[in-house]
Amino acid sequence: MSDTLARTPPPRGTGAPTRNVTIGNSIPIDISLLEDIERSAEHLSAQLDAFLHGLQAQLREAGVATLASVKLYEMAVVDGVCGEVQACVDQTTTLISRCDEMDKDMGAIVDIAAKV
Repeated sequence: MSDTLARTPPPRGTGAPTRNVTIGNSIPIDISLLEDIERSAEHLSAQLDAFLHGLQAQLREAGVATLASVKLYEMAVVDGVCGEVQACVDQTTTLISRCDEMDKDMGAIVDIAAKV
């Protein structure tokens, strides 16, 4: 055969004609099989595309949920720290008040010591 494409007759008994192509001295290639493979590849490509779009949407949702949880954690920590700081300020104020009272009480002891 030559290097040009040559059509071979369809096999007997299949009912549907197939198109075979022979290139040079190679084995005949059934064009319908190649078309089936191409359709399958396109179908798989569409499925992969849909899967990747779904995965992308899920990753976006996971990112949003992660960001929300980090913000919630920060708020909880900040609120907790603010509460602790406020409690420390209150305790310090109480301690200063008691020290002032004790200083006044000690003033009386100095007067008593001077009399003795």
